[in-house]
Amino acid sequence: MLNNVKITQNYALKTDDRNFIVLQRKIVDPTKAPGYKAVEGAEPPALKERWDEIAYYPLTTAGLTAFIEHVRMREATERDVANLAELGAAFRETTAEIIAAVNAALSPEFSVRLGA
Repeated sequence: MLNNVKITQNYALKTDDRNFIVLQRKIVDPTKAPGYKAVEGAEPPALKERWDEIAYYPLTTAGLTAFIEHVRMREATERDVANLAELGAAFRETTAEIIAAVNAALSPEFSVRLGA
């Protein structure tokens, strides 16, 4: 089983016995909690990082493809782009980042190639 394989800065992959699981990075600010009360003279608590499970795909080749496409679309569309050319560039950059991460996690005799 894979556990928290970082695919991009904000998304990671883990598996269980049946699924590829998409994890999304969240930054939590404890001072924004409803019951938070600042202590006079004390430093505010530090920001915390957590990884939430946001999607599940079957543990198949099609599931892995869907997982990669999910992360690719979310990463590219979360960027601040002004036009279609910038969106296309965001897709290309995100795709290259994901391919590099997946290839780094695979054994040496396997690799991901576009258009293969």
